[in-house]
Amino acid sequence: MLTVLLLLSAAASAASKVEPSPDSSVQSMLNEESADVFLAKATLQQYLSRVVRRDWDAARRLTHPKTMGVIAQMKKRSGVERHNLAPWANRDSELKTFQFAGSRQVAPGVVLIEVGEDTYRSEEQGMSVDDPAVYLLFKSRGGFLVVDKKGGLSLTEVTDQSVRIGYPGYVDQQIQAQARRESALFDGRHLAWAAGTTTRRG
Repeated sequence: MLTVLLLLSAAASAASKVEPSPDSSVQSMLNEESADVFLAKATLQQYLSRVVRRDWDAARRLTHPKTMGVIAQMKKRSGVERHNLAPWANRDSELKTFQFAGSRQVAPGVVLIEVGEDTYRSEEQGMSVDDPAVYLLFKSRGGFLVVDKKGGLSLTEVTDQSVRIGYPGYVDQQIQAQARRESALFDGRHLAWAAGTTTRRG
């Protein structure tokens, strides 16, 4: 009997040390944040990984077409692609590593993500560590794309209002229409619930 109890205790101890499966980890992340934030982080992870590898074609594909248009206009006017989302044109710094520091959803299809970046700077011939930056990602063409980078800022320094005003037309109209329908449906349910509550009280 003692042997059986010892075996059961050992099995329970081993089971408690088993790591959760990848599926359960993903589900846990989804439970903690909205689907938009989760997908935006996945896109930014891909984008920054391409920048680290200096895979510029892949980085361009993950950049919003309107942003690429702005970069093209800058090059046309000045001959230089001087933009925070044109790392291929910046030979003074090279992104080495990065880590996410926070995120915030501004609206349906609009997400801000704060990142700490470790960058090698050729002028200083050394590393600049954990530089803050906020990336803006908008939902477009069925997925999230990188729209802009606010270097040297934290999430608290980028207001929702400035994002709404500064980037008109960046979110697909279908996304906006869907958000309005969902909002109207929620408001309708809320009004119906409130009316039912009032009736029962009466």
